[in-house]
Amino acid sequence: MQDGYLIDLHCHVLPKMDDGSDSVEMSLEMLRREAEQGVVTVCATSHYYARQNSIAEFCARRAAAYEKLAAALPEGLPRVLLAAEVAYFPRMEEQDLSPLCIQGTRTLMLEMPFSDWTDLQVEAVETLVLDRRYNVVLVHPERFCFSKSNQQRLVRLAQLPIGLQVNAGSLLRWSTRHLALELLELASYPMLGSDCHNLSSRPPNLKEGRTVVQKKLGERFLRRMDENAEQAAREREWSR
Repeated sequence: MQDGYLIDLHCHVLPKMDDGSDSVEMSLEMLRREAEQGVVTVCATSHYYARQNSIAEFCARRAAAYEKLAAALPEGLPRVLLAAEVAYFPRMEEQDLSPLCIQGTRTLMLEMPFSDWTDLQVEAVETLVLDRRYNVVLVHPERFCFSKSNQQRLVRLAQLPIGLQVNAGSLLRWSTRHLALELLELASYPMLGSDCHNLSSRPPNLKEGRTVVQKKLGERFLRRMDENAEQAAREREWSR
C-alpha cells in the first residue's frame, strides 16, 4: 500500500441519489471530513435496488449526480470512484453487473437481504464469485447475524475469496464491537468502511473505526485491511 493511500470503500456521498447526502454542499462537507481523517479516495456506493431502476437507468442518474458534485469539487478533497451498494435480487448472477462495480474493477459491493438467507441466495453469491469472477464484498455483515442460520451461511460464504466489509460505526458501539471484530477476523479479505450518509447521525468515521482495529487486532491487521481496500479499488480480479 502506498503511504497515505487511505480508501473509504462505502460512502453515500453523491447528492440526492439515495438516503445519503441531500445536497452538493453536504457532499462537499462529507468529503472535507473524509480528507481530515486521511482518506484520499472514496467509493460512492449509492444504493441500487433492481425493483426501482434498471442498471442503465441507475448509472445515468449516478452520472448526473456525480457531474453536479464534480463541478463544485475543489482540489485537495478525496477522489470519488463511482460504485454501488447493490441489494441482492433474484437471478442477479445472470446479469452483467460490471457497471455497478467499483469504477475500473470487478469489485461488487453486495448487500444481502435483511431476512433469513436461503440456500438459493447463498448459491447465487457463490456463482458470482466462482463462476462470474466478481470480487464480491459483503457490506456490513454484522447487520445480518440476527439468526443462527444466517450466521452459519455467513461462515460458509467466508470460506470463499470474498470480502467482508464491517462498518466503522459497529466498532464504536459496545453492543456490536465484539461481533464486528469477530467478522473481520473471519474474513478472507477483511475490510472497513464508514457507510457515511450525512454529517450528523451517520457521519464519516473511518478514522475512529481504524483506531479500534489497531488497538484490538494490531497494526499488522490494520495494514492488511488497508491493502485489501486498495486491491478492491484497483484490481481487476482477486487471487483465488
